Amino acid sequence: MNLPFLLLYITLCTAHPEPVRVTLAEEQALRQTIVIDVNASLETKASAAKLADYLRKITGAPFDVLSGDGSKGIAVGRSLDFPNIAHGVEFRPNEITRREEYLLRTHADGMWLIGATDLAVQHAVWDFLYRIGYRQFFPGPTWEVIPNVRSLTVALDTLEKPSYHSRRIWYGFGAWDYAKEPYRDWCEKNRSGGGVQLNTGHAYDGIVKSLSKDFEQHPEFWPEINGERKPVRNPKPCLGNESVRQAMIAQALARLESNPTLDSVSIDPSDGGGWCECTKCKQLGSISDQAITLANELAEAIDRKHPGKVVGLYAYNYHSSPPTIQVHPNVVVSVATAFIKGGQSLDELLVGWASKDAVLGIREYYSVNTWDRDQPAHARGGNLDYLQRTIPLFYSKGARYMSAESSDNWGPNGLGYFFANRMLWDVNEANKKEAIVNDFLEKAFGSARQPMADFYQEIDGSTPHLVTSDQLGRMFRALDQARRVVDSPEIQKRLDDLTLYTQYSDLFYQYSQSDALHRQASFEALIRFAYRMRTTMMIHTYALYRDLANRDKSVTIPADAQWQVSEGKNPWKSSRAFDSSEIAAFVRAGIERNPLVELNFRPAAFSNDLIPASQALNLPSDKPAGEWGPGRGVQIFHTYTEKETSLDLKITGGLIPHYRDRGNVKVELWKIGGASQSGEQETLITADKSTPPDGQEHLVQLLIKELGHYRVTVSDGNDRTSIIWPESLPCVIQSEKDKGMNETYGQWMGYFYVPKGTKVIGFFGGEHGEIRDSEDRPQFWLNGKQPNFYSIDVPHGQDGKVWKARYVRGAIRLLTVPPYFARTPAELLLPKEIVEKDR
Repeated sequence: MNLPFLLLYITLCTAHPEPVRVTLAEEQALRQTIVIDVNASLETKASAAKLADYLRKITGAPFDVLSGDGSKGIAVGRSLDFPNIAHGVEFRPNEITRREEYLLRTHADGMWLIGATDLAVQHAVWDFLYRIGYRQFFPGPTWEVIPNVRSLTVALDTLEKPSYHSRRIWYGFGAWDYAKEPYRDWCEKNRSGGGVQLNTGHAYDGIVKSLSKDFEQHPEFWPEINGERKPVRNPKPCLGNESVRQAMIAQALARLESNPTLDSVSIDPSDGGGWCECTKCKQLGSISDQAITLANELAEAIDRKHPGKVVGLYAYNYHSSPPTIQVHPNVVVSVATAFIKGGQSLDELLVGWASKDAVLGIREYYSVNTWDRDQPAHARGGNLDYLQRTIPLFYSKGARYMSAESSDNWGPNGLGYFFANRMLWDVNEANKKEAIVNDFLEKAFGSARQPMADFYQEIDGSTPHLVTSDQLGRMFRALDQARRVVDSPEIQKRLDDLTLYTQYSDLFYQYSQSDALHRQASFEALIRFAYRMRTTMMIHTYALYRDLANRDKSVTIPADAQWQVSEGKNPWKSSRAFDSSEIAAFVRAGIERNPLVELNFRPAAFSNDLIPASQALNLPSDKPAGEWGPGRGVQIFHTYTEKETSLDLKITGGLIPHYRDRGNVKVELWKIGGASQSGEQETLITADKSTPPDGQEHLVQLLIKELGHYRVTVSDGNDRTSIIWPESLPCVIQSEKDKGMNETYGQWMGYFYVPKGTKVIGFFGGEHGEIRDSEDRPQFWLNGKQPNFYSIDVPHGQDGKVWKARYVRGAIRLLTVPPYFARTPAELLLPKEIVEKDR
């Protein structure tokens, strides 16, 4: 980035006077020098030296670091380093949640980069460099952007402090050797990590191990399970025993005393079940009550001996639900966004824990290698809309700590990690998503900005990407266009990294689709390639190499090729660099191997103003009824009534016995359209949580008082639930491009309507099933077809009729006809405009 002149205005508050303009460098000539206290800490000296180094690179001026009182020049240091500077800010470095505060302010004789602590000073330096155009988008030198500003004038007045006190985007499986320093460097330059080192990991196992002698002498310390006390894995000690709690508290205090720099200790339970069933434990209350009783007592003990330090634990698994007792103010409860038991929603958990005065954190999952395998648009970390929505939302609910499990996969998720980190420092950055993305595209790709915007749209999980080969084809084509217009070697290196990432994604797709005969060869090619490109940090090779064969029992890694075996002795490992011709060949082959989906139809748009269609369109009433069968997760149905009635549902939850700990089945009735007090188009009428996940049928009655269109939502925590719908009311399922039907139904059958004048039925589907016209003639077979876009030419006389999909597994998304399936033609609800047109 070449900027011959940069004038920067940043104002603390619009009510304040405009900040003073000060020139730091002019036409490569030095106008202000960097000043530190003569007794500055080593950390501050290092921050000042980095500032000088980068300002030299940016401006070409000979910046250096001198000692001074901070009255003139660019003062870098802690507030205590410059006691004579009257900046008017009250820094409190001894308060752990205020360690990161810093001031950036220009004045007539220079500029202040002053922080509460050494960490705050470090933040101030990197924030200032960011404001003048410096970027470290992803880890490693390839993704560093150093602007070229020959003359630099700034005007700043801003006091900074983070929205989240702890901001961890960390690697599940950890970092391989080559990735550790680039990751640390990225965290430093982007103010990641946080001023509070919050420990929340599972702790009971380690505590019990360190107290092994106590447990040997006191077998009553072990949990009572099925009337027996004995050593168990992932132990949950008998917390109803006060001696157990005191021993665990003493162990935690000893940890703080042996390591006084710790900000916190974790008292989170070990993973899984196995909680004590004795009378004393039950008297403490729920499992969450038991865990919080211990956490509260530990917090009180710490407050007496080590004031200011905190206790951490998760709201997770069996202790997800809020307790009935208040939470100590020094206990930080990090609510998990997955692995939740008890049936409450994430929002209900946050509200419930906050109502007990818990200081909240979030235990997030931005990328888990075993879930997403670094595939494009598969993880939350690559879903910009999700990140933009949730980080400010969690903050508004009271969350001040974030621990996001992620991966060393900057190919699919790098932009998401960068954006998330900006918001974790300042949640108002959520309002600047478009500007942040545009800044990334412009600075990272220059003349290749537009094709790379197309590339990043393909790997953004905010919108569905239904056909993998089409997605990969668009990624390769965007890279091809970018490579044709690239105008610098720095940008070329970034394109090379992303080309290797796309090639990896293609290899993984080939492996995932390979048959038994070719699967081992595809797997070996994938691992070899992943290792060879590992230092790009585009994918988490360390996790993939270690874990993929553990999950896929159809493939193996030879003993001499295991991930622990060093290169030179390992036939699968090679660090040979990719040359430019090889990378170009990947692009050409990727384009050829992944043709784009070409639709021979134009998707149609329909309103959601649904009305009964049977009488108006004279739909047949003698067809056999279809059914959906049980489903998992969220099931959504539409119905309509012309009078006050009761919607009587027969619901059976808990059809997967080992998932019966996920809470009762939730049923919500929503009125769609019509007037509402606050103007919404959807109004919640009633909610029911009475159905336990016990495998037994229960009657749920939902009273409907007004005529019209309603939506029924049934959710079960991803268990499996059967719903028997009454014959007296229609039951319709919506399935369109961006809102596909629930895909967990078994083999299902449903009817849909083809409006008059329709020439082509366009749809998305695959796997299994057939589509038949109104005369029950087969028109399309899905058996053996990959999920993709397909079309059917409508035979003469078959428009304005009801068609049928049967023997279907998976979802069919209707794109040129109303996207609604019903059990019978008589039950069809259709958009009002279609009914009026075709009547």
